[in-house]
Amino acid sequence: MSDVRPVFVIHGIANRDPAVVAGRVAELSAAALGRWPMHSVYWGDLGSSTLGVDLAIPPGPGQTWDVRDGAAPPAGQDAALGLAGPVPLTPAQRLELVRTRARQTLDPSPIESRGAAPEVTEEALAAIAEAWPRTRWLRHADDPTLLGEVGAALAAAALDTAGDAGHEVRDPGAIRLAIRRRLPELDRVAGAAVGAAGERFYTWARIARAQYVALTLGDVLVYQRHGERIRARIREQIAAVAGERAGREQPVHLIGHSLGAVIALDLATGENPVRTAGLVTFGCQWPLFHLFDPRGGQLAPYDGSGPVLLPDSLGRWANLWHPLDPLGFVASRLFRWADGSAPRDVRVEHLLSDQLYTHSAYWTNPRLVSVLHETFAEPVDR
Repeated sequence: MSDVRPVFVIHGIANRDPAVVAGRVAELSAAALGRWPMHSVYWGDLGSSTLGVDLAIPPGPGQTWDVRDGAAPPAGQDAALGLAGPVPLTPAQRLELVRTRARQTLDPSPIESRGAAPEVTEEALAAIAEAWPRTRWLRHADDPTLLGEVGAALAAAALDTAGDAGHEVRDPGAIRLAIRRRLPELDRVAGAAVGAAGERFYTWARIARAQYVALTLGDVLVYQRHGERIRARIREQIAAVAGERAGREQPVHLIGHSLGAVIALDLATGENPVRTAGLVTFGCQWPLFHLFDPRGGQLAPYDGSGPVLLPDSLGRWANLWHPLDPLGFVASRLFRWADGSAPRDVRVEHLLSDQLYTHSAYWTNPRLVSVLHETFAEPVDR
């Protein structure tokens, strides 16, 4: 017998226009050929406020006032921002890149020049190894090109100090002293470059993206504190559409995206659950949230002894995730029903040429429609 239960779609973070949410649900319903009556459940007006967010943003370049307090963070914490390379390097690899380029500069091929005297090369390389750990910025750099240029600059300082490479070095300590002076200078230049780039980046991130951060992270914080009010809104809308028995004596279907998936699962597994015949989530953080801070309701905390038991108020659960979605997590290894069955994790594919922000790409992915048909096809009896 076909299952034509109503489907309630719960949106995620940063949605403040109910018409946009309703339009997205209408498109999904059309893609599913109207197989089920789909209803948009809007709660965005209960989310975070962006009023006055600009008052909490630190000043950007050129502004004279300063609201910062306390010492600046250690340089090493920010060095990777401006000195990062394609592959993280170990401290030994960083030093070796500098020394290798210095050696190549001091001892070029015979075709290029005569090169430095062996003792010049040896003293320069030893001085670099000795002074390198005292750098503040460069010892965190992962950019091979930058490290190579540092080595070349240090070699040039050694050559300038030694003079004509064909003459005996009369003051062996002079090269070591030159390296000790030049390397801190290069380190300060690198630090200044990182500081300028970092300030521009953080200013852009805070000012240009402040409203978005307030809507996204803000919604998560609001839900953690006022989740019951948001869940009550969902219950009211379910009852208004399908009657007071819906979600109680009569199970419904739920679809949840992102924080909407968290809300749906909290409803389906709570002490007074919305009985759910089928649930489809995508871009879902609920499994991770349960590990960090157990959700309560009918769920036990994860204690490492085995999967967490799901209640029978949740009938069937399919969870879509994408490899490039940093906010999508899997559930099948963490949860089980009493009969031993597990939620179904479904990997979906997505081309970045279609849409860069993969966390929202599920809505138009054809796999979502097929999973809806598979999950909502028949009720589950446990």
